Amino acid sequence: MTYGIEVTKDGIDLGRLEDIFKTRDIKFFYTVSRFHNPTGYSYSNEEKKRIVELAQKYDVYIIEDDYMGDLDPDSKHDPMFAYDPSGRVIYTKSFSKVMLPGLRLGLAVIPEEMSEIFQRAKHAADIHSPVLMQGALEIYLKNGMFRAHIQKMRQNYSKKGALLQQAYQTHLPPFLSFTGSQSGFYSTIQLLEPLKAYQLVNHLENENVYVQDASNMFLPEFKNESMIRLSVSQVKEELIEIGVQKIAEGAAELLKRRSEVRFI
Repeated sequence: MTYGIEVTKDGIDLGRLEDIFKTRDIKFFYTVSRFHNPTGYSYSNEEKKRIVELAQKYDVYIIEDDYMGDLDPDSKHDPMFAYDPSGRVIYTKSFSKVMLPGLRLGLAVIPEEMSEIFQRAKHAADIHSPVLMQGALEIYLKNGMFRAHIQKMRQNYSKKGALLQQAYQTHLPPFLSFTGSQSGFYSTIQLLEPLKAYQLVNHLENENVYVQDASNMFLPEFKNESMIRLSVSQVKEELIEIGVQKIAEGAAELLKRRSEVRFI
């Protein structure tokens, strides 16, 4: 049985999380601690500490997916793993997002008692990770090129994230709410009912603005058919404001059409 918990601008409902841990037979809690997809939100250090405490209290393992943690510009933001003296946090990350998608390498820090069974499962799945890719990544890490690359990426995505948030505040009307973070990777816009995400997605394609319907990015109980997801990671800086302006105009136009049809 899978249980979900909503992520909002105020974080997650820790009371609800404790209730789930306490009353359900929960073995693992999977979470993206930084730059959540699709909202772009990150946990605060206080939230991370509290979640680890709850996991320790109720005998739950945390799978922390920190696949974009390298892009966090705030060095004071720690992974949950940093607050875990008991081995409750299984820390995972990937190099695909921060380097190149074709580099199919990641890492997992496994509690000692799970190490043997994890290795057997991985061997059964793919025998071993590509040796040539591992060797190339090792050289890249040791000679300092990875550190320089990450610093450049942080600056790039942070700037785009700031431009996106500024464009939201400038152009989005009050009936459209938005999420976001210091990274330009993911954010969402909540549309006003009864406007559906797929309607705006189709409308914007004619304007060469491409966004995603976020309705399939949630568990069924949290499905939201009036939310779109954006990513400006591959968008030129000068096009971000133009794109947001077209989104605002498109949403307003579709709502106007609906009201006119109802009136007639």
